[in-house]
Amino acid sequence: MDFGLHFNGWELAFLAAAAAIGGFMRGFAGFATTLIMVPLFALLIEPAEAVFIGITIDVMATVALVPRAVRDAEWRPIIPLLTASILVIPLGAYILVTAPVPAMRMAIAGMVIISALVLLSGWRYRGPKTPMLSATVGAVSGTLGTATGVGGPFLAVYFLASDSASRAVRASLNVMGFIKMSLSAVAIAYAGGFGWPTYKLIALLLPVILVFTWVGARAYIGVSERNFRLALNWILMIVGIAIMLRAILSP
Repeated sequence: MDFGLHFNGWELAFLAAAAAIGGFMRGFAGFATTLIMVPLFALLIEPAEAVFIGITIDVMATVALVPRAVRDAEWRPIIPLLTASILVIPLGAYILVTAPVPAMRMAIAGMVIISALVLLSGWRYRGPKTPMLSATVGAVSGTLGTATGVGGPFLAVYFLASDSASRAVRASLNVMGFIKMSLSAVAIAYAGGFGWPTYKLIALLLPVILVFTWVGARAYIGVSERNFRLALNWILMIVGIAIMLRAILSP
């Protein structure tokens, strides 16, 4: 059964599995949702559509997490981060819909590999979070997030640099992700001109990500993240290399 889409059952199952893993990470860690989903979606879908679908279902899945996140988030660095991130959304959307497909696959793969390396290294920025630095990080993350769907790790590294409780870090990432990705989804939808099959696929994957976001949120309670994130980073590395090889070897 293909549900009126150009995918067979195994391909739909693969897309659903990617959405399930991404949803779990949204609920559990507060980031890495599109970082996981978009590269996997891009194995079967053109990059612009993969980014749009990943961002859209992630926004919808984050809605239930927003009220608590608003209360727990660190708003002082969020304001310059968010302002700069919003200002560069048109640039990211333009890059996404105009860049050649092979180039976008290489860009997505490269961002996945770089993000995994940064997270695996354990490196953290230890300096002060000035408004200028926050704005710079927001601009870079906003452009990359809209263009490739994988800007979140840069925000994660930035927030993890402080001594804030994991609850505050997770909440800040969820708030930033929700606001920024909502605007990005609108910009990409306008620029991309996607047809009904894209929205059918969103409707099909939405229940999957909603369920696994709830599962991830429950799993977050009282569970250490260290070993899980270590394994996830190696998975991200493998996914990035696989997509890069596909871009290189494809005719």
